[in-house]
Amino acid sequence: MNKRDSKRTFRACVAGIANQAVVVNVTALLFAPFMRLYGFTYVQLGLLTAAGFLAQMAADISLVFLIDRISRKKLALFAAALSAAGLLFYGCTPWLFSAGGKYGGILAATVLFAFAGGLLEIVLTGVADSLPQAEGRGGICLLHTAYAWAQVALSLALLAFVAVFGAEKWNFAVLAFALVPLAALLLLARAQFPPRQVRAPVKAAFKPFYLFAALAVFFGYGTEIVMNQWISSFASETFGEAGGMLGCAAFAVCLGVGGAVYVSAERRAGRIPLLLLCVSALLAAAAYILAALVPSDLPALAFAALCGVFTGMLSPGAMSAASDFLPRSGGWMLASLAVAQDIGAAALPAAAGALSQGGSVRSAFFAMSAAPLVAAAALFLMAKMRGGGKE
Repeated sequence: MNKRDSKRTFRACVAGIANQAVVVNVTALLFAPFMRLYGFTYVQLGLLTAAGFLAQMAADISLVFLIDRISRKKLALFAAALSAAGLLFYGCTPWLFSAGGKYGGILAATVLFAFAGGLLEIVLTGVADSLPQAEGRGGICLLHTAYAWAQVALSLALLAFVAVFGAEKWNFAVLAFALVPLAALLLLARAQFPPRQVRAPVKAAFKPFYLFAALAVFFGYGTEIVMNQWISSFASETFGEAGGMLGCAAFAVCLGVGGAVYVSAERRAGRIPLLLLCVSALLAAAAYILAALVPSDLPALAFAALCGVFTGMLSPGAMSAASDFLPRSGGWMLASLAVAQDIGAAALPAAAGALSQGGSVRSAFFAMSAAPLVAAAALFLMAKMRGGGKE
């Protein structure tokens, strides 16, 4: 695969990950308008998040069995088309359902585009990870950084739309966002996918390093998604709906900055800096606690946003380290780690929603500070094992 084809393929991967930024975050950005317009509760919003990530988990489980057997390009094209259909359905829900049925329609659309997004993310993660070394070094982490900047663009675009047209017309913005997976579809159709690596048997992944990576991915990604999904509600409590969208944008900017710093450190070191990830997880726990306990609203929101600097690379960094340490485990391993990722992303935000309903968003943040501490412990053990050369 020549350099030109590699760059074209990586650009297609970035477009596909931009679609993932839309399908993961669009509902969270609309939490405050949904509560005002339709009376959705914190529990219902938490269940929307959980349903989305459970749908992604279903996609990941299916890929455990399919990703090394079916053309990755065909899977990617199917997923991009299905994602566009899901977003179009989501945007049409105000016209298709009565007031009492809107939640069910939004839930169904969320499951559809989340399943498609899960398929697309894992296929493209494996593709980026297998690109030639010049393009692929840090491919997983580079994609997650691109995801963060796509989330910034999404947040600001939706904020501008709501400012001009009002939150009541949110669905028109969603219909416009369906152009993202359609653009990804066109780019993927022209992309050349690298050949698969020869993989080891499935049992090769079941080693202590892999198991600690799964633990780090579960709690690391859950840590990111809890803040990503709930900072909007936290900010909107004080600063209104526009403040909620700005809170999401601020968190995404911090994700992007943290990702850029991490990728730079990885390139200097020549491999995944696991100890840096461990420190980042500890700092994420501190940011959670400060966001929960600082009495003034604006500094608390600043700490919540700053959490993005420390959480963004926990999951992709652990996945990259597992891919480097067990290089012949194939797409199966990344898909199985994505299952752990999505279980964490479903379970922890749903728990945060239940805690918010019974107390406050701040109390949920304080309780969830335990998650990055567990991730830090798993990452430390991974670093220790890699340093000793043990599997």
